[in-house]
Amino acid sequence: MIKRFLKGLAVIILCWVQQPATAQLFLHLNQPVREQNNVSSATQFIAGRTCNSCHLYINNDSTYVYPTGVFAVKKILTVGRNAFTITAADALGKTYTKQVVYYYRPLPPPVATPVFRMDYFTITPQGNLQLVEGDTLRIKMKAFPGCKATWINNTPLHELPAAAAQGVPGFYEGQYVITAADTLLNGRIKVTLQNSNGQTLVKESSSYYSYMRNEGLFTGSTIDNMTYLTSSPHGDRLGPEKLGYLDQGVILQIAGREGDYYKVRLAAGHTAYIPEPLVDTASLAAPLPISIISQAKVWADEDYDYVSIPLAARLPYISTQEVQPGKIMVTVYGAYAEEGLQTQLASTREIQQVAWQQLEPEVFRMVINLRHAFPWGYQVYYTGDTLNVKVKRTPASLQLKDLTIGLDAGHGGSNVGARGNTGAYEKELSLSIALLVKAALEKEGATVITTRVRDQFVANDERLSSFRRLNPDLLLSIHLNASVNPVDIKGTATYYKHPFCEPLARFIYNRMLETGLSGFGCNGNFNFILNNPTEFPDALIETLFLSNPEDEMKVLDPAFRQLMAGKIVQGLKDYLQAAGQ
Repeated sequence: MIKRFLKGLAVIILCWVQQPATAQLFLHLNQPVREQNNVSSATQFIAGRTCNSCHLYINNDSTYVYPTGVFAVKKILTVGRNAFTITAADALGKTYTKQVVYYYRPLPPPVATPVFRMDYFTITPQGNLQLVEGDTLRIKMKAFPGCKATWINNTPLHELPAAAAQGVPGFYEGQYVITAADTLLNGRIKVTLQNSNGQTLVKESSSYYSYMRNEGLFTGSTIDNMTYLTSSPHGDRLGPEKLGYLDQGVILQIAGREGDYYKVRLAAGHTAYIPEPLVDTASLAAPLPISIISQAKVWADEDYDYVSIPLAARLPYISTQEVQPGKIMVTVYGAYAEEGLQTQLASTREIQQVAWQQLEPEVFRMVINLRHAFPWGYQVYYTGDTLNVKVKRTPASLQLKDLTIGLDAGHGGSNVGARGNTGAYEKELSLSIALLVKAALEKEGATVITTRVRDQFVANDERLSSFRRLNPDLLLSIHLNASVNPVDIKGTATYYKHPFCEPLARFIYNRMLETGLSGFGCNGNFNFILNNPTEFPDALIETLFLSNPEDEMKVLDPAFRQLMAGKIVQGLKDYLQAAGQ
């Protein structure tokens, strides 16, 4: 059935290439999408598609057309109106023309505010906030120079020297630390500007701020084991940086709110954030008990090594790793280690030694030293109020025939992913490559767990939950990249988040370079959802840039997709060989 699907998918992809040869003269622009364009950057791109036997001219200059019919050029604009006439001509001399106009106006350099006014101000953290004693607000404002500026409780803002603000006066800064006296803070923050003549301007913030009294602090508990902490409520397209996942029922002290995120007090001077829907909030009648760790157990069963420490409650934790030598560090917040902490040692195969550290009040850390240079994976979870770290051992056999590989084909269904200039969708190509990898792995005898083997939507949370439940030996996620720059940005890349996953990503990346693709790097600390689990080594493989005409042409070739699949498997073998040394 898989072979029939691959054959059908190959026909679909081949049609993307063959259609222009039989189609009539046409010209389609993907970039820009509009005829008239106002831009503030001098570098712009013209990209699209025509029949693959056509000639293309931009302002009468011949432009290269790839065998797929795709073209992409970079243009450096001059200030003002820049008109481009794009003409496609077929072998019979027929032409099809489109025009694109860019109006390039560079962003003006900053100048001093010429009249008595406030141009703008920004307060950070941003958004509607619930604040507690000790929180710090910062403000930046551009306004008429030489004025007196104040905000919360008449706290002054300081005007920066012009030399510190690109030579422009009138930039003001300030900060305010919330105190116990700010209990009446409830609403918008007012900023006041007063000039030398005594004239006054007042502006209010767009966001609302309120003070959360100590007696208003409350606790909540995590709703399931897919709950995670973040370092900030703000992030990039992948969301805020995740600090790690928590088990169900972990008790969190809520110490404020920023937008849709609760601010969590981990310990004195240590905070994190959590999305509001992931917390079951309820006021507790009694304060959280103090956890004093007086004993710990290091033990093993037939499959895993463990470290277990009894606590008074399910406290929050964050883990990380080191490599060469391999270490797992788990920091527990709200706990104290009793002096001379006793450890019950048992026969373990991967854990060499465990060290205990009281880093500061309420911050306890266990350092698990491993026999191998890289951890193979681990899980942190609770049984009752006992915190456990389950450490995976390097598999007894590192032959593919004895391993289970998780394989994720990116996107799918309504989530199409990137789209190339030919109209090829990432969802189709990632599936095609993943199925080729699957076939190659199964030929080696591996067991392969997939997120999808057809065009269907699978939410990323479902993918992550499934792999964490099924617990493969390794996880690979296959995607195609895209950029707004279709000319210069191209090549293959791998991504990982945790240090122990770097070797897997690096070995695959090195093999992918053998395809002749340019290198876009083996990149760490990446926040992709399938790079976040610690239970197994994982790598995100961004095979190439679908937005680049040359890369797109390659991936539309079934032989090149087969070549990439083979290199991915070979990179996996290289990793396994190194892990066995």
